[in-house]
Amino acid sequence: MATDNWTGAKTLFDHLSKHRDLQQLPELPEAKGTLRRLRDALANTSSGWRDIASLTRQILLEAQARENTTGFTVPLLPRLPSREQWEEMRCQTAIRDGGANLWVSGLPWHPPVPDAVSRQAAQEDLRQIHLGEDSPHRRKLESYPADPFFTTALGEDHSHYVSSGQRQAARAIALAEPGSTTIVCLPTGHGKTAVAMAPALLASMSSGVSVVVVPTSVLAADLERRAFKILERYGHHSPTRRYAYTSGLSEEDRQQIRDDIAAGRQRLVFTSPEALVKSLKQPLEDAAEAGLLNYFVIDEAHLVEQWGNSFRTAFQTMSSHRRIWLSKAPEGRQPITVAMSATLTGQQVETLDSLFASPQRARIVWASQLRHEPSYYIDVFRSEADREAAVLDAVSYLPKPMILYTTKVVDAQEWAGRLRDHGLRRVAVVTGDSTDPERRDALEGWTGRTAEGDVEQRYDVVVGTSAFGLGVDLDDGKTIVHACLPETVDRYYQEVGRAGRNGSPSIAYLATTRKDEAIANKMSDEVVIGAPRAWQRWEAMFHGRETIQGRHRVSLDAYPPDMNEGFQRNRQWNIRILNLMMRSGIVAVHPPQAPVKNEGESDIFWKARLDLFYRTADGYADVELLDSDARNPESFHDRFEAERHKLLDGRASALRELKATLRGDQCIGDVLGAYYRIPHGGGYRRTGITCRGCPHCRATARLLPSGFYRLAGEPQPLLPAPESHGHLPLAPYFGDRKYLSLWWEDTNDQALAARLVESLVRRRICVVGGPGLDGRLRSQLKATARTRTVITDDGGVLLSDWAGPVIWMADPNTEAPGPQIARRFTWDAPTYLIHPRAMHHPERRGTPLVDVHPANLSIRRALEEL
Repeated sequence: MATDNWTGAKTLFDHLSKHRDLQQLPELPEAKGTLRRLRDALANTSSGWRDIASLTRQILLEAQARENTTGFTVPLLPRLPSREQWEEMRCQTAIRDGGANLWVSGLPWHPPVPDAVSRQAAQEDLRQIHLGEDSPHRRKLESYPADPFFTTALGEDHSHYVSSGQRQAARAIALAEPGSTTIVCLPTGHGKTAVAMAPALLASMSSGVSVVVVPTSVLAADLERRAFKILERYGHHSPTRRYAYTSGLSEEDRQQIRDDIAAGRQRLVFTSPEALVKSLKQPLEDAAEAGLLNYFVIDEAHLVEQWGNSFRTAFQTMSSHRRIWLSKAPEGRQPITVAMSATLTGQQVETLDSLFASPQRARIVWASQLRHEPSYYIDVFRSEADREAAVLDAVSYLPKPMILYTTKVVDAQEWAGRLRDHGLRRVAVVTGDSTDPERRDALEGWTGRTAEGDVEQRYDVVVGTSAFGLGVDLDDGKTIVHACLPETVDRYYQEVGRAGRNGSPSIAYLATTRKDEAIANKMSDEVVIGAPRAWQRWEAMFHGRETIQGRHRVSLDAYPPDMNEGFQRNRQWNIRILNLMMRSGIVAVHPPQAPVKNEGESDIFWKARLDLFYRTADGYADVELLDSDARNPESFHDRFEAERHKLLDGRASALRELKATLRGDQCIGDVLGAYYRIPHGGGYRRTGITCRGCPHCRATARLLPSGFYRLAGEPQPLLPAPESHGHLPLAPYFGDRKYLSLWWEDTNDQALAARLVESLVRRRICVVGGPGLDGRLRSQLKATARTRTVITDDGGVLLSDWAGPVIWMADPNTEAPGPQIARRFTWDAPTYLIHPRAMHHPERRGTPLVDVHPANLSIRRALEEL
């Protein structure tokens, strides 16, 4: 690709050398990557000289990485860099054509490293980043043929799973029982979005809605764009053809979406936690009560614990809404909950399990692995001036597109101004103060994409606080720069992962000062109210309660006489206290339920009561006391403090782990691998450790033949076992065993096998495999997958590892089943074995299975029974 970039850039500059007019550039319709950015920068009059020099130098270095050291000629024009400016941007130059043009070649640069060994490693590292898609360091995943339900829902461009982890996660969600919860930890780049979208779209093929909660409106818009393309292909749009429920919608569209959710017509909706617990509360309850709420998906689920404890409490109060949906839904139609993230800690998994899996335990698909893409560079500076100079160099010389992260909003604004003053004008800012249109403008200008198609790429650098880039599908991000010290290793690693999403190498450069440590400490130590003050606030709420149907409706605006901190602060404190009480198991918190009309009550009075409820419902919570500790101050203190200390200890540990990376006395992969593991069965579910380069390894470790210092194998997660098998078709014929022999005697009966398989699949026996699964039956199952979950177990992975029901088609010419069936029989897991009558018993060669196994039926009889 980069050779093409070099040719395209040469074409642009040759044209300018000849015509001397930036308004008449060649179109280059096939331009991608850096070349597309350079053309857009040249064509846009607002671009700075350093923008153009930076992108040009990047193309030259991409060519050099492929041994093209030719350089090319650029004209000296008013809007282009001067010779001095080219050289300031680390380019070699020579005068050409009597001073009208320059010959330009790029000089490599990498962040400062301490010694010659590290320097050589850093030079090779940057070369790999410039190789991009041609780099041998690029993430390599083993793909697998996709199941029929996955391809049917998402289209033929999803004919393969990108990894074993994606396959297992998609299957786990598709096979999940109503009312269950599945936690999925799937690395970035393994297709996490598709995993949730496929079963959700399939489930809504006839009717029903799935709600996907995302942390930002930018991410909602990005997911809407992806969903729109899929639905446009098949013509199965929701009535409004809109799927992101955000403040950017007109009130008319918002009302229409609410009506469509309640009626089960919306199919998919991407929204925020705050919208879910407020304006979407009633329509989602209506959908659940009608059995039309299919999936509840929490994307970026680590934020439930990370953000839900403090400034966005709705991440945790969503759990009470889920409980209401489960209680209102018809049996067998309860919504399935899915919580997804690329990284999860033990504490985050515990929070998700306690809030969103009750009354059962969550099932977990653990495919956790550190990212292959980033290499890490860390500098600690004595002064702000030294840090400023280093960051300006990094933003100028490191590959684009890039994100520059800060902690404070004011710092982001100042850095953007600093970069523009420096000659970098293709810069956008996204912070917590940005409006939705500003966020959308930054995202579209940075990625060059909108829901309607490609647009001009106007920004190469986004200066942002932590939320920017979360889950955004910019696949060719190359550089992350931190001009701050993040308050946790979790935040740092999440932000690092917003580059290299296409699997190509990326670089992460952290530049910090001692002053940053105080800011990080303050953020990590964010006040979590102590048990004595929490009890006083809880007493104030409980004292003014109204008891309704066994629950206590409390005011979120209540406060003790000495604690009034203003309307919003009071409410925030009270919500945090109730969340911690809920996590402690002291109470369950529910959103207030609308009042019912009293017998004989006039319509006017009833409507007035209902209007008052909806105007004030946000200020109340319905609290269910789970045990006597909720009203015992000593017990309350012990349990509340235990949960509070767990929270504070987790924050302190997260900051300690990040500080450990600054010292450089151990591999960053070791630090991250220890942090991202969860307790399991007396041991741990671990995260695979990969390191493409960090300060410790560059100075001390030897490279593997792969070019990595550490390289984990691809995760191979197991599929969670089902809680129950539900109603098994033909159950009375199983007897004491969990496998049923279904046989044919002649070719006429054999032809009925396909009918039997389809009949079982329509009764929710979703997994079909075996050597007898021929092309005709596969085509039939593909058609069935338009309305049913169909999983084809090629290779017998599920037959061997999954305890759920399986249909296994024997080879028509076989004399005896293979060893997989023999093991399955001893395992005693539900199995429908379809086979010729003469097939032998797996443990008794020469004896037909049907002669010794009492649980057997002919195919004809089975079809009659079904």
